[in-house]
Amino acid sequence: MSEVRNILLIGRTGNGKSALANVISGTNKFREIEDSVSETKELELETFGYQGIKYRVIDTVGIGDTKLKSKDVLNKVAKACYEVREGLNQIFFVIGGRITEEELETYNLLKQIIFNEDIYSYTTIVRTRFTDFEDERRCEEDKEKISQENEKLTELIRECNKLIHVDNPPVKGRSATTNKEIREVSRERLLKHLIYDCGNYHPISLDRLNERISSYLTEKVQIKKELEDLKKFQVEEQIKMEAERKRSKFNSILFAPANIFQ
Repeated sequence: MSEVRNILLIGRTGNGKSALANVISGTNKFREIEDSVSETKELELETFGYQGIKYRVIDTVGIGDTKLKSKDVLNKVAKACYEVREGLNQIFFVIGGRITEEELETYNLLKQIIFNEDIYSYTTIVRTRFTDFEDERRCEEDKEKISQENEKLTELIRECNKLIHVDNPPVKGRSATTNKEIREVSRERLLKHLIYDCGNYHPISLDRLNERISSYLTEKVQIKKELEDLKKFQVEEQIKMEAERKRSKFNSILFAPANIFQ
């Protein structure tokens, strides 16, 4: 059990990413929350074994964390990739139901900057908080519903390795025992998928990552400046056109033939 299979978790803040990390690893190391405030500010790792295979789950900062800039998110995910530079075996893209444009854009950004088109083959979409996850018919209905939201989403689901439904309710209160059993079923579902669907993907080197991140951010700033300049130019042109219109109107009145005033 010397070789380690690495599973990288990415997803929007509040989608149950840290709960998923606990469920997969069979631990309580990752702090779980039930609101949209991210607790994961740095990457967190946990190694565990299952059926003679050694795994490492890596939890990353949440997408949509308002306290972090795009550069910070990219750098933190890049750091996670560097920590497991022997390769990634699977990426779990964690969703809580409807996928937002922000999530799609961030995933595509990660694909462009850190990964490449091959990453689709190593990405599994994990739909959390789906209470009927053991009902295959309901899972297919939910998959169809999600995929119909927009064309980008349909393509993502089609290109990715798989979409898996799970439910990881909090283990506390009167329902703690029942919820623990539900989480265990979710865990078995995910780990069986990992046994048969783990490849070996190598992100680009950290030096190239830094170059690509800097290049992306520079280009983004440049595009923003160009848009601002264009908007300023359009406003100035509108002001000129309005001034010219008023001037023409004034001149037409001022130099109009005298008989029009009779």
